[in-house]
Amino acid sequence: MPPRRRRAGYRPGQLSPELRAAIAAEADQLGQITEPLELIDAVGDVYAALDTALEPVALPRLRAVAELRRQGWSYDRLAEATKLSKTRVAQLAREAVARGL
Repeated sequence: MPPRRRRAGYRPGQLSPELRAAIAAEADQLGQITEPLELIDAVGDVYAALDTALEPVALPRLRAVAELRRQGWSYDRLAEATKLSKTRVAQLAREAVARGL
């Protein structure tokens, strides 16, 4: 099997052992599905649920971006300090504004 292609912005990070175990358990359950179309649908459902489940993780970063923007930080400065792309910083800043943060 060829090496897995990483998403844009990938960097190694740490997950708690509990979260790593929960993800592994979910993957094991998915691995029990033998019908290909059912499996594809189930994986899509997991990804959709993850978007919602990760919301509480994302909110503190949005608040931090909003705070730094209020302090006068430019997109360039934020991008350099966080190692995020300027485009991603702009997306986060817009999302923070849209949420009234």
